[in-house]
Amino acid sequence: MKDAKEVGFVQSVRGQVVYIDGLPNISMGEVVVGERGAKGYVGSFYQDHAEVFLLEGSAEPGEMFSRKGVGLEILVGDFLLGRVINPLGKVIDDKGGLNSKNGEKNPVFRKSVGIVGRRFIENQFDTGIAVIDTIFPLGKGQRELFLGESRSGKTQTLIDIVANQAAKNVICIFALIGRPVAEVRGIWANLDKFGILPKIVFLVTSSADPSPLIFLAPHAAMSVAEWFAKSGRDVLVILEDMGSHARNYREMTLLSGGSPGRESYPGDIFYQHARIVERAGSFADQNGKPLGSITLLPVLELASSDISSFIPTNLMGMTDGHLLFKPILSRQGRHPAIDLFFSVTRVGSQTQDRLQNKLATKIKEVLARGSELEIVSRFGSELPLETRQLLAQKKQIEELLSQPPRTFLSKNIQIMLLGLTFTSFLKNKDISFVKTNHQKLITALSKQKLPSFKELQELFAFLETLKLDL
Repeated sequence: MKDAKEVGFVQSVRGQVVYIDGLPNISMGEVVVGERGAKGYVGSFYQDHAEVFLLEGSAEPGEMFSRKGVGLEILVGDFLLGRVINPLGKVIDDKGGLNSKNGEKNPVFRKSVGIVGRRFIENQFDTGIAVIDTIFPLGKGQRELFLGESRSGKTQTLIDIVANQAAKNVICIFALIGRPVAEVRGIWANLDKFGILPKIVFLVTSSADPSPLIFLAPHAAMSVAEWFAKSGRDVLVILEDMGSHARNYREMTLLSGGSPGRESYPGDIFYQHARIVERAGSFADQNGKPLGSITLLPVLELASSDISSFIPTNLMGMTDGHLLFKPILSRQGRHPAIDLFFSVTRVGSQTQDRLQNKLATKIKEVLARGSELEIVSRFGSELPLETRQLLAQKKQIEELLSQPPRTFLSKNIQIMLLGLTFTSFLKNKDISFVKTNHQKLITALSKQKLPSFKELQELFAFLETLKLDL
């Protein structure tokens, strides 16, 4: 990219795809600028011309384009916190320009860190939401897919997680990919209620933006996150949603004459998503000294809860687990509306403490056995007392796992609350008692001087030495 004075001329235009001849020394990914202010980057080469995807402006046949001599970059720094930007780093809020004197330019497209620069995921990512922290725990550096239909509560849960993390000084990058403007404003207003916007970077593309700009959004979000992680900070990145990203990439590829594959998506759609997802992780420098982490929560909106179609299966294959949200559970008053049997985490369990892990195993066992026995109970036969107690215990657990929006539970309160189902306190109580007193129990536990989490672990270790059947 040494000679930035070369120019080329537009041969033809197809939407946001422009074909330019000339520019003999141009490189892949290099930025070009048109004489009328259009801006794009080189996506591929042909024998006598380059294919350019426009990010801003428009082009006409015969228009002159010149090289910038650099690839796509985004200016990053602490000055981005509390601001709304687009994938090019331009401010799109009404708070004035950026004070970017100490800013640093990061490439938008970058290879993920290799195995030498990574460390074992061993620290839990506490969300303050009991069903996630206990049943589907996340680790710092994990990639967990959030998927579900519209109005299934995904976004509200993500807002709660962001609010909880920002309050703990975790940097949050909220990337909205091709979303309606009204939705963007709604999320901003919801987070503003928590007073934590100064800990959040909003990277936004609306559905009216050009497809190539929307395609850049997750790449730019990961570039911003990498800068913070490199400085030793823990970062949370939310990409909402990857389905919109896939559709816009499909549009770009079809416009450029690419071959459609399954569901008309291009054959490299798995690669395009995987290179984004792989940029998350827990990192270390060359000497093994711990750096920061990037915990990634990509989001995918489903049609009719179909998790077996092309994009969902792709994303499930490249992440460390997924949480499936269902509207029917949301309508029943469950929050978060997570399907307990179709959701999974593959990494987070290794970050749990022994006590929490033991409780989670016990809860999963009760839920699984209870679901099997529910099928038998539908035949109307007389059920033994033990079976009735197990079914009641399952319903109690499901109710206790439901948590109102904008409420957060510490780890020891989660353990004490969910552990009540295995004590005599709730043994002979029906589900109506739990529903009526759920919030009262949380309030009571919050006001009491409870054992610390370490004390709970020590108590559990002592009970184990007694060989009791817990």
